[in-house]
Amino acid sequence: MVCPRCKGKSTVRYGKFSKTSDRQRYKCKSCGRTFTDLTGTPLAYVKKPANMWDEVARCMRDGYSCRRIAKELGIAVSTAFEWRHRILASLRTRTDLTITLNGIVEADETFFRKSYKGSHFKNKMDPDARREAFFKVFGRYPRRHGKEAHKRGRSKEQVPVLVLRDRTARTVSLVMPSMKTEEISRQLLPAIGSDTVLCTDAFRGYKTVCKNAGIKHVVLNQNKGEHSRGIYHIQSVNAYHSRLKGWMERFKGVSTKYLDNYMTWFAYVDTTRDIAAGTWERRFLAMSCIDNKNVRYKSSVPQGTCALCNEPILKGQDIGSIFYVSHETGERDPDLLCHADCYYNLSVSNVGKISA
Repeated sequence: MVCPRCKGKSTVRYGKFSKTSDRQRYKCKSCGRTFTDLTGTPLAYVKKPANMWDEVARCMRDGYSCRRIAKELGIAVSTAFEWRHRILASLRTRTDLTITLNGIVEADETFFRKSYKGSHFKNKMDPDARREAFFKVFGRYPRRHGKEAHKRGRSKEQVPVLVLRDRTARTVSLVMPSMKTEEISRQLLPAIGSDTVLCTDAFRGYKTVCKNAGIKHVVLNQNKGEHSRGIYHIQSVNAYHSRLKGWMERFKGVSTKYLDNYMTWFAYVDTTRDIAAGTWERRFLAMSCIDNKNVRYKSSVPQGTCALCNEPILKGQDIGSIFYVSHETGERDPDLLCHADCYYNLSVSNVGKISA
C-alpha cells in the first residue's frame, strides 16, 4: 500500500476505519500518518459502503436531481448534494482546469440567470423580514427559481459562461464574472495553446484579447448572415449551447456558486454519451477519484508499463497514480501507474482495463 501523502511504500496495518464502513486503516512508516484506501479521493470520510458510489455514478449519468438520488439510495438530500459536489469538484480539477485546447477553437458565450438558490436567513416564521434580509445582502428580492431574466443577453441579472470547444470535441466552460476584456484575457488565454486559431462572433472583447496576445482570430459576423468562412465556424459551440440549455432545465435553476461544477458535469456527460452503461460509471469514478495530492511527479526509476496504454514508463517521465478502489476487496494496491496524458485521454477501449 502506497501512502497518498508522501508516496512512501513502507506501511503497516493500523486497525479499522470505523464500525460503519469497516475499512482497513494503514500507517505510513515514513511520515507517521494513517490513511485508508480512500484517502485523497472524494470518497474519503464517507461512512457508507463503497459500492453505493456505483449507484451515485449511475444517477449522475442520468442527470437525476438530489431528491431523486436521495430517494433511490435511502440517504438524506443534503448527503446526496454533498456527494455530488465532491465528485464534480474533483473531476473539475482533472478536466477543465488542466485542459489546453489547440488547433481551431470555437468560442462563444451563453448566459444563465444569477441565482442565490440555497441561501438561508433567520426569521423563518416572518416571510417579510426574511425578504428584507435577502435584499440587504444581495440587493434584490428573492424570486421563483427557474424564472427567465427580464432582458436577453448581457445584463446584471445574467451570469456569462464562456464555452471553448475545439474540433476534437474537447470543451472548457468558464463561468465569468463579466465579459470585460481583462476578464476574458485572464480566463481564456490559459485554456488555449500558442498555435490556436480562435473563431468567435463579432464581440469586440475577443478581438482585443487576440490582438494583444498575438493569436490568429477569425471573426464571423452572424448579424450579417456570415455563419461560416471555409473551415471556420462556431456552429459546434452553438449546438453545444443548445444541448446544455436543454439539460439544465431539469434543475429549475442552479446556484451561481456551483455553476462551474454543473458545467463540468454536462461537459463530461456530453463527450462520453456514446459509452455503454456500466463502463461509463467505472470511467467516471476513475476520473473523479484520482488523488488530488501529488498526482504528477517525475519517475526516478523505471516503473513498468502504463496501466491504460501499456506503454513503458521511463526514467524521468511524468507519471501518476489512479486510485480507483476495488469494491470487492476495498484495496488499491498496487496503484495503477500511467502516463500523465492518459488522465485526459481515457478511451473506450482502455476503460475496460480498470477493474471494478
